Amino acid sequence: METYQDTFGYMYMLSTPNQTVPNEWGSSSTSSFDDNYAEENYKTPSPDSIGRNKSRVTPLVLRKRRLAANARERRRMQNLNQAFDRLRTFLPQLGQDRQLSKYETLQMAQTYITALYDLLDQRDSVQ
Repeated sequence: METYQDTFGYMYMLSTPNQTVPNEWGSSSTSSFDDNYAEENYKTPSPDSIGRNKSRVTPLVLRKRRLAANARERRRMQNLNQAFDRLRTFLPQLGQDRQLSKYETLQMAQTYITALYDLLDQRDSVQ
């Protein structure tokens, strides 16, 4: 086989006319393909065969982990709700009897910040 390098640095392998290149794509027999790429060759070994002896986690440990995760999530949500409550105290009230939802609070905060920015921008342009 000859090699050829073009102006962009790519190498090409050229076959000479007396060499034949096997055409496996057109052949009707795929037994070598099936043998080489059989599913058995790609099975992952079990952890025991690798030598990793994972200790079994007891249901009690799983329950304690779940309870701890639930407590962390509950604490996270409480902190988030407290932050929304603090944010609501800084927003102007529009005489509503109900508390703003989280989405409405974020929209109102965005609108309020934009209004304050515009107010400062107008004040700077006057001076």
